[in-house]
Amino acid sequence: MVKKNDFREEQKLTKHQKKIQEAFSNKREVEVIPAKISNSSIQKKRVAAYCRVSTYAEAQSGSFELQIQSYKEKIRLNPEWKLVDIYADRGASGTTIKKREQFNCMLNDCRLNKIDLIIVKSISRFSRNVLDFISIYRELKALPNPVGVFIEDLNINTLDTTSETLLLMLSVVAQAESEQKSEAITWSIIERFKKGLPIIPTHNFLGFTKDRFGKIVVEESEAEIVRFIYKNFLEGVRAVDIASLLNEANIPTVAGNKWKSSSIYRVLRNEKYFGLVIMQKTFTVDCFTHKKKVNRGEKPQYLLRNGLPAIVSEDEWNLVQELLLNPRKGFKKKTVKNIEKPRNFVSTIKSGVFKGFIVIDTKWTKEEVAEVLSKGEHQ
Repeated sequence: MVKKNDFREEQKLTKHQKKIQEAFSNKREVEVIPAKISNSSIQKKRVAAYCRVSTYAEAQSGSFELQIQSYKEKIRLNPEWKLVDIYADRGASGTTIKKREQFNCMLNDCRLNKIDLIIVKSISRFSRNVLDFISIYRELKALPNPVGVFIEDLNINTLDTTSETLLLMLSVVAQAESEQKSEAITWSIIERFKKGLPIIPTHNFLGFTKDRFGKIVVEESEAEIVRFIYKNFLEGVRAVDIASLLNEANIPTVAGNKWKSSSIYRVLRNEKYFGLVIMQKTFTVDCFTHKKKVNRGEKPQYLLRNGLPAIVSEDEWNLVQELLLNPRKGFKKKTVKNIEKPRNFVSTIKSGVFKGFIVIDTKWTKEEVAEVLSKGEHQ
């Protein structure tokens, strides 16, 4: 037996089929209203180009400037195009768009209806993150005035309806390349750690600098500040009072800021000051967010004893850690009135064009300046 519901469905289907048959057998007069020709198709296309180099080495080699100039010429030579701007990011990763200022500026100009077409060398120059690539090009496509992205090496325009599947596949490949590159870099860093070769930048590391051979050495004028902090803390001076003393003496932090109790504690907790180097204290979660996480046992760590020249002894450092864990067991609080403040602190520029130059305090007397300069000559 045929169920009632099935019978009704068959009747409906038959009615639809009859309507279609009638439409084709009894031709109706249908007037076609042609599509309006938009002004954008008559006027010149407003074209922008996007360039990116992931390292400053690439930028310095001329690759960056070559991209910019070649795109300017290409757009100007096309009679149907009008140059909007060349958007270019230097030293920017393709795995995220957050820190690419020019890229975000370009997207904003698209939203403001200033651009019709973006030219880019390859998908990897545009974005190495699949989710970013998909969301961006679909947003541009859905704008009131759709913006296309022309990918040169593939000869593809994202406004082409047949290109989406191919673009998705190629963006996945670009992302995979970034992941492989990230894994290779991580592997090389870990292998360095296993061989006792730490990576320690010194431009923002109080007490240390690098000589002309790249070897880490003690920066004596800064080391005096480190010893001052440890000595007074062990004698009962609070971190907040040590910070005040340094500020009163016009001695800045290594970053050039005012001292706070938190910056004093960072110096007191840093094991590198007695020569111990702990490698992989943090790790990068993934190559797209670039977020770092404190290593609490998720990854192996590598210890290198005597990896740096010590500024304080290991016993002093261990005693400081005990006091930090339980301050009540420490020494009796010491008044700061009679503490001798560091004088004539000499700040040395650690990186850049002026590396090795000293910074003279304008408040120093001629005699003090002469004393500082004479010390520099003997080093």
